Amino acid sequence: MEKKLIVVADDYGIRGASAPILQLVREGIVDRVAVLARFVSAEDALALKETGIALDIHLELIRLLGRGDHEGDSSVKRLGNFFWHAVRGDLAPRLVEEEWRGQMELFREKFGRLPDGMNSHEHVHFFPGFFSTFLHIAEEYGIGHVRFGARGILGDARFHLAKNILSCLHGLNRWSWRGELRPTSEYLVSADWIDDIRHFLRHLPEGRTEVVAHPEHPHETRFLRALKKAAEKRG
Repeated sequence: MEKKLIVVADDYGIRGASAPILQLVREGIVDRVAVLARFVSAEDALALKETGIALDIHLELIRLLGRGDHEGDSSVKRLGNFFWHAVRGDLAPRLVEEEWRGQMELFREKFGRLPDGMNSHEHVHFFPGFFSTFLHIAEEYGIGHVRFGARGILGDARFHLAKNILSCLHGLNRWSWRGELRPTSEYLVSADWIDDIRHFLRHLPEGRTEVVAHPEHPHETRFLRALKKAAEKRG
């Protein structure tokens, strides 16, 4: 099995992310774009659709979590808010499924078709209570690619709270994933879990590795350009 990177730009539609993502798409630096159906404007949807890039739906729970599209809070505060709403019953599986179905239909309305893939904002689909719902919706809509990373989570950062939490959730979801035929990458990594690009590429395992980035942050845009350049040098 060959080594392959699948670079995905998340959050298209909010926080000024659309313009830098479009630029990276036009430069051929990203392979897929994850779209927030509730927030993307008709103008930005058309501009992205015209590029021909693979389009994923970036499912979110922003409304159920009582937040806007601003993400200035720390990881700890966001996690606390998540568990608070879970305890209150605001994130009951029935409500999550209803919310995500609504977003799928909004995507169809704005882009004139269903998405090529599915993932989620802040990786919320990894929480065990939502994972089966996520897979069920993917199967029902015939989605061709989902974010999971069948063989594991990568990253050479010494400590990153989000990575550690996601690694634990990934382990819990492996039982649900067993026997799943839905296409995914072999590995998953976020740009901010990589401290050294050369070290990362040198130790890249065989198979497809999905690299997730948020280009509204200038340092992640620079990271993606550096990753592309380093990968090309390695051949």
